Amino acid sequence: MYSWRVMGLSLEKSAKIALYIFIAAVVVFVLYLVKGALFPFVIGIVLTYLLYPIVRIVEKVLPGKTLYPKLSRGISIAIVYLLAIILLIGAILLIVPPLFAQSTELISKLPVFVTEAINSVEGWNKEYSNSIPEPLRSEIGGILAAIGWIIDNLGNIVLSYLHGFLGRVAVAAVHAFTLVIGLIVVPIFVFYLLKDREKVRESFVDIFPADSQIHVVYVLRILNRVVGAYVRAQVTLAAVVGFFISIGLILIGIDYAILLGVVAGMFEFIPIIGAWLGFIPALVVVLSTSPDKFIWVLLLYGGVQLMQGAFLVPRIQSFAIKIHPLLILVSIVIGSEIGGLWGVILGPPIAASTKELIVYFSNIKKNNGVDEVLSTRSAANSETVTDSTAQPR
Repeated sequence: MYSWRVMGLSLEKSAKIALYIFIAAVVVFVLYLVKGALFPFVIGIVLTYLLYPIVRIVEKVLPGKTLYPKLSRGISIAIVYLLAIILLIGAILLIVPPLFAQSTELISKLPVFVTEAINSVEGWNKEYSNSIPEPLRSEIGGILAAIGWIIDNLGNIVLSYLHGFLGRVAVAAVHAFTLVIGLIVVPIFVFYLLKDREKVRESFVDIFPADSQIHVVYVLRILNRVVGAYVRAQVTLAAVVGFFISIGLILIGIDYAILLGVVAGMFEFIPIIGAWLGFIPALVVVLSTSPDKFIWVLLLYGGVQLMQGAFLVPRIQSFAIKIHPLLILVSIVIGSEIGGLWGVILGPPIAASTKELIVYFSNIKKNNGVDEVLSTRSAANSETVTDSTAQPR
């Protein structure tokens, strides 16, 4: 009797895998159709990854956690929520007012800044063209021309975006009700994820057949580890870079220092190219307002990026994305085409998760035991999810 096999798998297993792939594709397609409504939940998941380690720390130091575990978890979440509210109010009072004032002023003066920055570059080119040897002059001229091109094109892009943004304000007002609903939903959603994440996971696992649940549990662990590490790493990098850039620009005496620091931090959410994009607004501002301080600003950004690459990234991000930088760039380009800004941000962790899953199922196919496969991956990635001690049922 002949046994049909596809890629070493029986026909039954091949059909089951094909069915799962089809279901996953349908789910992804439906999520793409309703991606606008998913924004509050994406924010909620990000906040959960950030707050969960803090909740666990608070829960460990609370007395009576063994006698009343549910009460202890609820009290821990309440304490963390209270601390988060205090930090949020402090940020609103200390950071938001100057940030809003600086952004409003910068937007109004941006066309003038772009023109003055280009004039500064052209002035340098004329001033030093006669006192520099010809080979070096050509190199410097090329660099200055590139800087001028970047500034000119950046100004056009930013201005066109701002005009489009102002035109969409009226449309956004229509969705104000959705925004209010989202602001209400996010804290509740985060609370239940923090409180009942194990129950939510078990309910999801129960959807699948019994013989597949072990794999579903480990797939969730892989996704949880990669995505959780990525979120925490990027938020930490953004906060550190934004803080040091803001302080450095204030000490140098550059206008809009807080705003430029926040912008630099936000661009850190885009791996590899984010640091370069975050430098462009500062380049425009310093060349238009204080061109004599250009070298100091360049050294500041270069020093922060050197610190980030030498100390922060190896320690913070090393467990999050273990794929080649070329694949990260490809994931950014594909993500931008599919999902715009969110695609750019989510592309790298999706690519990293896909790689981890391919390795996992490749090892399963080689008839390695599930525990052996997971222990191998855990040895290669010493950072595991905080709830990985939960055993699959």
